[in-house]
Amino acid sequence: MITILIDSQKDTHFLRGAYEGIEDNIVLVNPTRENVEKMLTEHPNERVMLMGHGSPSGLFSHDWRGYVIDCRNANLLQGREVIGIWCWAKNFGKAMGLKGFFTSMFISNYGEYRCHFPNGKEYKDEEIFAEITNF
Repeated sequence: MITILIDSQKDTHFLRGAYEGIEDNIVLVNPTRENVEKMLTEHPNERVMLMGHGSPSGLFSHDWRGYVIDCRNANLLQGREVIGIWCWAKNFGKAMGLKGFFTSMFISNYGEYRCHFPNGKEYKDEEIFAEITNF
């Protein structure tokens, strides 16, 4: 399996637990788009797990200035088992015709919470982190 983790904020650190202990796992943490494309090209039959922050358009890069996976390179995921764990990954997977498991929108930090629930109860990042790490 190839695991790609974009660990760009405090709330993405817990995702490391999703791949720890998996044998024969190639792990790329904060790779560039070029590194992702190279690895996917070199290993065309491997299952792929993609994790981090994203949108319906793809998985954001570490510096948030673009994507490491989007419509321009999604063809490298065709015909594979794909696990996509980021906000709106399900929308991306469906739009690109990918097969696998994809998450919908989920709140992982205060900024996302305020964006989606602007008049809701005030939470601290630590409270939100406690909820997502205790599922």
